[in-house]
Amino acid sequence: MRVYANAVDAPPWLPAGVEWRGIPFPRAWTHWRLRQALRRERPDVSFIPSHVLPFALGLKSVVTIHDVGHRREPHAYSRSARWYLEATTRYAARRANRLIAVSKSTADDLARFYGVPGGRISVVHSGVDLRMQPQDPAKVDEVLRRLGIGGAYFLYVGRNHPRKNLGMLRRAFDEARRRGLEAEPGAIALTLPSRFEGFGFPALEAMRCDTAVIGSTAGALPEIIGTAGILLSPDDAGAWSQAMLELAHDPALQRRLIVAGATRSADFTWEAAATKTWSVLDGVARQGQPLTTDS
Repeated sequence: MRVYANAVDAPPWLPAGVEWRGIPFPRAWTHWRLRQALRRERPDVSFIPSHVLPFALGLKSVVTIHDVGHRREPHAYSRSARWYLEATTRYAARRANRLIAVSKSTADDLARFYGVPGGRISVVHSGVDLRMQPQDPAKVDEVLRRLGIGGAYFLYVGRNHPRKNLGMLRRAFDEARRRGLEAEPGAIALTLPSRFEGFGFPALEAMRCDTAVIGSTAGALPEIIGTAGILLSPDDAGAWSQAMLELAHDPALQRRLIVAGATRSADFTWEAAATKTWSVLDGVARQGQPLTTDS
Protein backbone atom coordinates (compact mmCIF):
# COMPACT_ATOMS: atom_id res chain seq x y z
CA MET A 1 0.00 0.00 0.00
CA ARG A 2 1.20 3.49 -0.86
CA VAL A 3 -0.09 6.85 0.40
CA TYR A 4 0.24 10.01 -1.72
CA ALA A 5 -0.17 13.42 -0.11
CA ASN A 6 0.39 17.11 -0.75
CA ALA A 7 2.94 17.25 2.06
CA VAL A 8 6.59 16.52 2.79
CA ASP A 9 6.77 14.54 6.03
CA ALA A 10 4.85 11.38 6.76
CA PRO A 11 2.26 11.73 9.56
CA PRO A 12 3.05 10.00 12.87
CA TRP A 13 0.00 7.74 12.59
CA LEU A 14 1.16 6.10 9.35
CA PRO A 15 1.44 2.35 10.02
CA ALA A 16 4.69 0.51 9.47
CA GLY A 17 4.88 -1.11 6.06
CA VAL A 18 2.86 1.60 4.31
CA GLU A 19 4.90 3.53 1.75
CA TRP A 20 4.80 7.33 1.90
CA ARG A 21 4.87 9.54 -1.17
CA GLY A 22 5.09 13.18 -0.14
CA ILE A 23 4.67 15.20 -3.33
CA PRO A 24 4.01 18.83 -2.38
CA PHE A 25 2.66 21.10 -5.09
CA PRO A 26 1.16 24.61 -4.78
CA ARG A 27 -2.02 24.24 -6.88
CA ALA A 28 -4.01 21.76 -9.00
CA TRP A 29 -2.36 19.01 -6.96
CA THR A 30 -4.96 16.34 -7.65
CA HIS A 31 -5.31 16.87 -11.38
CA TRP A 32 -1.64 17.44 -12.11
CA ARG A 33 0.88 16.26 -9.48
CA LEU A 34 -1.08 13.28 -8.16
CA ARG A 35 -2.14 12.28 -11.66
CA GLN A 36 1.51 12.39 -12.77
CA ALA A 37 2.64 10.15 -9.93
CA LEU A 38 -0.16 7.62 -10.34
CA ARG A 39 0.31 7.28 -14.09
CA ARG A 40 4.07 6.86 -13.61
CA GLU A 41 3.85 4.28 -10.80
CA ARG A 42 0.60 2.62 -11.97
CA PRO A 43 -0.85 1.11 -8.76
CA ASP A 44 -3.18 -1.89 -9.04
CA VAL A 45 -6.02 0.41 -8.01
CA SER A 46 -6.15 4.09 -6.97
CA PHE A 47 -8.32 4.88 -3.96
CA ILE A 48 -9.58 8.47 -3.73
CA PRO A 49 -11.17 8.88 -0.26
CA SER A 50 -12.87 12.09 -1.32
CA HIS A 51 -14.82 12.76 -4.49
CA VAL A 52 -12.16 14.40 -6.69
CA LEU A 53 -10.81 11.85 -9.17
CA PRO A 54 -7.78 13.08 -11.15
CA PHE A 55 -8.82 14.06 -14.66
CA ALA A 56 -7.95 11.61 -17.45
CA LEU A 57 -6.28 9.19 -15.05
CA GLY A 58 -6.89 6.09 -17.18
CA LEU A 59 -6.24 3.68 -14.27
CA LYS A 60 -8.48 1.51 -12.14
CA SER A 61 -10.00 3.66 -9.42
CA VAL A 62 -12.37 3.67 -6.47
CA VAL A 63 -13.78 6.99 -5.25
CA THR A 64 -15.63 7.71 -2.00
CA ILE A 65 -18.58 10.11 -2.30
CA HIS A 66 -19.59 11.63 1.02
CA ASP A 67 -22.65 13.56 -0.11
CA VAL A 68 -24.21 15.50 -2.97
CA GLY A 69 -25.36 18.44 -0.89
CA HIS A 70 -24.88 20.82 -3.80
CA ARG A 71 -27.74 19.02 -5.53
CA ARG A 72 -29.94 18.72 -2.45
CA GLU A 73 -29.46 22.28 -1.22
CA PRO A 74 -28.09 24.23 -4.21
CA HIS A 75 -28.97 27.66 -2.77
CA ALA A 76 -26.59 27.00 0.14
CA TYR A 77 -23.54 27.08 -2.16
CA SER A 78 -21.92 29.80 -4.19
CA ARG A 79 -22.15 29.47 -7.97
CA SER A 80 -18.44 28.60 -8.26
CA ALA A 81 -18.58 26.02 -5.47
CA ARG A 82 -21.68 24.47 -6.97
CA TRP A 83 -20.04 24.27 -10.40
CA TYR A 84 -16.87 22.65 -9.04
CA LEU A 85 -18.73 20.12 -6.90
CA GLU A 86 -21.02 19.20 -9.77
CA ALA A 87 -18.15 18.81 -12.24
CA THR A 88 -15.97 16.69 -9.98
CA THR A 89 -18.80 14.52 -8.69
CA ARG A 90 -20.20 13.92 -12.17
CA TYR A 91 -16.74 13.02 -13.48
CA ALA A 92 -16.11 10.54 -10.65
CA ALA A 93 -19.59 9.05 -11.09
CA ARG A 94 -18.91 8.42 -14.77
CA ARG A 95 -15.24 7.40 -14.71
CA ALA A 96 -14.46 5.52 -11.49
CA ASN A 97 -14.64 1.74 -11.64
CA ARG A 98 -16.53 1.72 -8.38
CA LEU A 99 -17.98 4.29 -5.99
CA ILE A 100 -18.15 4.02 -2.23
CA ALA A 101 -21.05 5.90 -0.64
CA VAL A 102 -20.85 6.60 3.09
CA SER A 103 -24.60 6.06 3.46
CA LYS A 104 -27.49 4.50 1.60
CA SER A 105 -28.87 8.02 1.30
CA THR A 106 -25.79 9.09 -0.67
CA ALA A 107 -25.95 5.92 -2.77
CA ASP A 108 -29.57 6.70 -3.64
CA ASP A 109 -28.58 10.24 -4.62
CA LEU A 110 -25.84 8.95 -6.92
CA ALA A 111 -28.41 6.79 -8.70
CA ARG A 112 -31.00 9.58 -8.77
CA PHE A 113 -28.86 12.50 -9.90
CA TYR A 114 -26.14 10.77 -11.93
CA GLY A 115 -27.73 7.54 -13.09
CA VAL A 116 -25.06 5.35 -11.47
CA PRO A 117 -26.24 1.72 -11.46
CA GLY A 118 -26.43 0.09 -8.06
CA GLY A 119 -23.87 -2.52 -9.05
CA ARG A 120 -21.17 0.17 -9.19
CA ILE A 121 -21.91 1.55 -5.72
CA SER A 122 -20.94 0.05 -2.38
CA VAL A 123 -22.30 1.51 0.86
CA VAL A 124 -19.61 1.66 3.54
CA HIS A 125 -20.57 3.50 6.71
CA SER A 126 -17.82 5.54 8.32
CA GLY A 127 -16.66 4.74 11.84
CA VAL A 128 -16.45 6.66 15.10
CA ASP A 129 -13.15 7.52 16.76
CA LEU A 130 -12.61 5.52 19.95
CA ARG A 131 -11.42 8.71 21.67
CA MET A 132 -15.05 9.79 21.73
CA GLN A 133 -16.10 8.86 25.27
CA PRO A 134 -17.61 10.50 28.37
CA GLN A 135 -15.30 12.97 30.08
CA ASP A 136 -14.59 13.43 33.78
CA PRO A 137 -17.37 15.60 35.34
CA ALA A 138 -14.80 17.89 36.95
CA LYS A 139 -13.25 18.56 33.54
CA VAL A 140 -16.69 19.24 32.06
CA ASP A 141 -17.49 21.71 34.85
CA GLU A 142 -14.18 23.50 34.30
CA VAL A 143 -14.87 23.92 30.60
CA LEU A 144 -18.40 25.18 31.29
CA ARG A 145 -17.07 27.78 33.74
CA ARG A 146 -14.42 28.89 31.27
CA LEU A 147 -17.02 29.31 28.54
CA GLY A 148 -19.50 31.00 30.83
CA ILE A 149 -22.19 28.33 30.31
CA GLY A 150 -24.65 27.76 33.11
CA GLY A 151 -27.99 25.99 33.39
CA ALA A 152 -29.60 24.03 30.59
CA TYR A 153 -27.90 23.89 27.24
CA PHE A 154 -28.07 21.91 24.05
CA LEU A 155 -24.99 21.18 21.97
CA TYR A 156 -24.50 21.82 18.26
CA VAL A 157 -21.29 20.73 16.54
CA GLY A 158 -20.63 21.91 13.00
CA ARG A 159 -20.07 24.95 10.83
CA ASN A 160 -22.38 27.88 10.27
CA HIS A 161 -23.64 26.91 6.83
CA PRO A 162 -27.13 27.51 5.41
CA ARG A 163 -27.87 23.81 5.10
CA LYS A 164 -27.14 23.33 8.82
CA ASN A 165 -30.41 25.18 9.58
CA LEU A 166 -29.17 27.02 12.66
CA GLY A 167 -31.77 29.78 12.41
CA MET A 168 -34.55 27.26 13.05
CA LEU A 169 -32.59 25.75 15.95
CA ARG A 170 -32.17 29.16 17.59
CA ARG A 171 -35.90 29.87 17.28
CA ALA A 172 -36.75 26.49 18.80
CA PHE A 173 -34.36 27.00 21.72
CA ASP A 174 -35.65 30.51 22.42
CA GLU A 175 -39.21 29.18 22.44
CA ALA A 176 -38.24 26.38 24.84
CA ARG A 177 -36.66 28.92 27.21
CA ARG A 178 -39.80 31.05 27.11
CA ARG A 179 -41.77 27.94 28.07
CA GLY A 180 -39.62 27.26 31.12
CA LEU A 181 -36.62 25.25 29.97
CA GLU A 182 -34.50 24.48 33.02
CA ALA A 183 -32.04 21.71 33.89
CA GLU A 184 -28.76 21.00 35.67
CA PRO A 185 -25.49 21.85 33.80
CA GLY A 186 -24.33 19.31 31.21
CA ALA A 187 -25.51 18.91 27.62
CA ILE A 188 -29.11 17.71 27.59
CA ALA A 189 -28.72 16.56 24.00
CA LEU A 190 -26.86 17.10 20.77
CA THR A 191 -29.04 18.91 18.24
CA LEU A 192 -28.44 18.32 14.54
CA PRO A 193 -31.17 20.19 12.61
CA SER A 194 -29.52 20.01 9.19
CA ARG A 195 -31.55 20.31 6.04
CA PHE A 196 -29.24 17.71 4.54
CA GLU A 197 -26.42 15.42 5.72
CA GLY A 198 -24.57 12.75 3.77
CA PHE A 199 -23.62 10.92 6.99
CA GLY A 200 -23.74 12.66 10.39
CA PHE A 201 -20.58 12.19 12.47
CA PRO A 202 -21.69 14.47 15.36
CA ALA A 203 -24.69 12.25 16.08
CA LEU A 204 -22.60 9.11 16.49
CA GLU A 205 -19.89 10.93 18.42
CA ALA A 206 -22.48 12.28 20.85
CA MET A 207 -23.92 8.80 21.33
CA ARG A 208 -20.47 7.47 22.20
CA CYS A 209 -20.12 10.29 24.74
CA ASP A 210 -23.37 9.33 26.51
CA THR A 211 -25.34 12.24 25.13
CA ALA A 212 -28.88 12.01 23.78
CA VAL A 213 -29.48 13.10 20.18
CA ILE A 214 -32.18 15.13 18.47
CA GLY A 215 -31.71 15.02 14.71
CA SER A 216 -33.58 16.00 11.59
CA THR A 217 -35.32 13.64 9.21
CA ALA A 218 -33.20 14.95 6.32
CA GLY A 219 -30.60 13.10 4.28
CA ALA A 220 -28.78 10.23 5.96
CA LEU A 221 -29.58 11.16 9.56
CA PRO A 222 -32.52 8.73 9.98
CA GLU A 223 -30.29 5.98 8.56
CA ILE A 224 -27.45 6.75 10.97
CA ILE A 225 -29.42 7.62 14.13
CA GLY A 226 -32.10 4.98 13.68
CA THR A 227 -34.38 4.63 16.70
CA ALA A 228 -31.63 5.72 19.11
CA GLY A 229 -32.57 9.40 18.95
CA ILE A 230 -35.45 11.78 18.39
CA LEU A 231 -36.00 12.56 14.69
CA LEU A 232 -37.93 15.68 13.67
CA SER A 233 -38.66 17.67 10.55
CA PRO A 234 -36.04 20.38 9.94
CA ASP A 235 -38.92 22.79 9.25
CA ASP A 236 -40.88 22.28 12.49
CA ALA A 237 -39.42 24.62 15.12
CA GLY A 238 -42.36 23.91 17.43
CA ALA A 239 -41.59 20.18 17.47
CA TRP A 240 -37.93 20.89 18.24
CA SER A 241 -38.89 23.21 21.06
CA GLN A 242 -41.21 20.58 22.53
CA ALA A 243 -38.54 17.88 22.29
CA MET A 244 -36.06 20.09 24.14
CA LEU A 245 -38.54 20.65 26.94
CA GLU A 246 -39.43 16.97 27.20
CA LEU A 247 -35.80 15.89 27.37
CA ALA A 248 -34.93 18.56 29.93
CA HIS A 249 -37.81 17.58 32.20
CA ASP A 250 -37.76 13.81 31.70
CA PRO A 251 -34.45 12.30 32.93
CA ALA A 252 -35.78 8.80 32.28
CA LEU A 253 -36.27 9.57 28.60
CA GLN A 254 -32.81 11.07 28.42
CA ARG A 255 -31.32 7.91 30.00
CA ARG A 256 -33.19 5.64 27.58
CA LEU A 257 -31.81 7.57 24.62
CA ILE A 258 -28.29 7.47 26.06
CA VAL A 259 -28.44 3.68 26.42
CA ALA A 260 -29.90 3.26 22.94
CA GLY A 261 -27.28 5.59 21.49
CA ALA A 262 -24.40 3.67 23.05
CA THR A 263 -25.70 0.47 21.47
CA ARG A 264 -26.28 2.12 18.11
CA SER A 265 -22.90 3.84 17.86
CA ALA A 266 -21.09 0.59 18.66
CA ASP A 267 -22.09 -0.67 15.21
CA PHE A 268 -20.03 2.03 13.48
CA THR A 269 -16.32 1.17 13.68
CA TRP A 270 -13.37 2.11 11.51
CA GLU A 271 -12.29 -1.54 11.54
CA ALA A 272 -15.54 -2.54 9.83
CA ALA A 273 -15.22 0.37 7.40
CA ALA A 274 -11.64 -0.63 6.55
CA THR A 275 -12.59 -4.27 5.98
CA LYS A 276 -15.43 -3.36 3.62
CA THR A 277 -13.32 -0.77 1.80
CA TRP A 278 -10.49 -3.21 1.29
CA SER A 279 -12.94 -5.73 -0.16
CA VAL A 280 -14.06 -3.15 -2.72
CA LEU A 281 -10.47 -2.22 -3.62
CA ASP A 282 -9.42 -5.85 -3.94
CA GLY A 283 -12.40 -6.58 -6.18
CA VAL A 284 -11.54 -3.72 -8.53
CA ALA A 285 -7.84 -4.65 -8.57
CA ARG A 286 -8.78 -8.14 -9.75
CA GLN A 287 -10.91 -6.85 -12.62
CA GLY A 288 -9.64 -6.69 -16.19
CA GLN A 289 -9.22 -3.27 -17.77
CA PRO A 290 -10.15 0.00 -16.07
CA LEU A 291 -13.61 1.41 -16.75
CA THR A 292 -12.18 4.07 -19.05
CA THR A 293 -9.18 4.35 -21.32
CA ASP A 294 -8.48 8.05 -20.80
CA SER A 295 -5.13 9.10 -22.18
